[in-house]
Amino acid sequence: MEKPLNEDLQDQKGKQFKMLTREHRKDHKDVELRSEELQDIMGKIPHWILRTGITILFVVVLVLLIGSYFFKYPDVITAQVVLTGSTPPAGIVASTSGKLEILGTEDNQTVRAGDYLAVIHNPARTEDVLYLKGFLDSLDLERDSVFMMPEKNLQLGNLQSQYASFYITLFNYNEYMRLQYYPHKIKMTEERIVQYNQQYQGLIRQQKLTEEQTALIDKNHVRSENMHEKGGISGKELDESRSRQLQGLLSEENMLTSLNNMRIQIAQMKESLIDMEYQHAEKTNEFRSQIRSLVSQIRTDIRSWEMNYVLMSPIDGKITFTRYWVSNQNVQAGEEIFTVIPTSEFQLIGKASLPIARSGKVKAGQQVNIRLDNFPDDEFGMLNGVVHNISLVPVVSGQSMYYVVEIGLPDGLHTNYRKEIPYMPNMQGSADVITENVSLLERFFLPMKKLLKGGLE
Repeated sequence: MEKPLNEDLQDQKGKQFKMLTREHRKDHKDVELRSEELQDIMGKIPHWILRTGITILFVVVLVLLIGSYFFKYPDVITAQVVLTGSTPPAGIVASTSGKLEILGTEDNQTVRAGDYLAVIHNPARTEDVLYLKGFLDSLDLERDSVFMMPEKNLQLGNLQSQYASFYITLFNYNEYMRLQYYPHKIKMTEERIVQYNQQYQGLIRQQKLTEEQTALIDKNHVRSENMHEKGGISGKELDESRSRQLQGLLSEENMLTSLNNMRIQIAQMKESLIDMEYQHAEKTNEFRSQIRSLVSQIRTDIRSWEMNYVLMSPIDGKITFTRYWVSNQNVQAGEEIFTVIPTSEFQLIGKASLPIARSGKVKAGQQVNIRLDNFPDDEFGMLNGVVHNISLVPVVSGQSMYYVVEIGLPDGLHTNYRKEIPYMPNMQGSADVITENVSLLERFFLPMKKLLKGGLE
């Protein structure tokens, strides 16, 4: 009997499956054999590959070490900086509250040091004070013997009493010098001394004649005595001769007395002349000393008046209004009214506020990179600076302390982008002080060095 068709098909599938199973097992054994051979090959790396890899790794590490030694990374301390000049802009502040009187001053006007820019209302007239100030400057107290008189009716406010004393003293001095009381007396005394000297010379001549006359009388008396001894003359005639001799001697003594009296009178007149000259000099010096003292006091009062009421330019430059000001506008004490920007050439410097932290690393001569707030450094670049000076004592401001560092700008306002920045007063920014260039290798060993020192201690 023939088997059914289904059973034949099943028998064929079974035989095929067995054949596939045998082939699969055979292939699996071949793969296992090949894997073992591959593992043997992979487990044995050639020596030249090892040597090459180690050499390359060593070279890479060596290059990194050498590069880290030569590659410097700057140590930077940042501080706030303000650019100013050797003659910084001068802010003009009101010292007193009151109404402002603008004295023809305009914005951006060129002014000179000492110019009046504005005045705060006060009892004195500004024109009168300026007149008095100019008058005092014109006085030459060392050379002038007579002074011009100033205007009498001036409105000077608090300076009025001092000016009144000055005016009266100056008037009295001029009157004293005009009358010439002592000089006239001195001149008259000098003339009398000349006359007395002439009389004295006449008396000296008379004295010589008297002495000659007395000598002749003495000779005649000697002859009379000889003749009387010989009986040539009587005793009466001898007595008369003796009387003439005595009269001659008396005349000679009187002449000596007159000469002495004349000398005394001349000496007294010379003494009186010295006294008058001294009194004249003393009176003159007293007046001039009073005038000097009053001039000094008035100048002091004018300076005080200027400090209280006058807004004056301290430097040459251009004036800038801090806001729009008009006459009769009220201002408060301490309020800044004007700023004068110097126009003369000056040296540009930076004033940096250096924090206390790490400030000991900053030294003169170190390089500084300055970034200005007004001009972004990515567009305009940075300014090159050099540390010039460091304050010895820190500045205390509120709760913070800092050192003031003066930074020079050798290239001025030329940046590292070759751009010139226009000068603006008090430009602010940040200053990066490069204290030292430390290599990466040194920075790598710094923590280890710190740990070693800490462990040893």
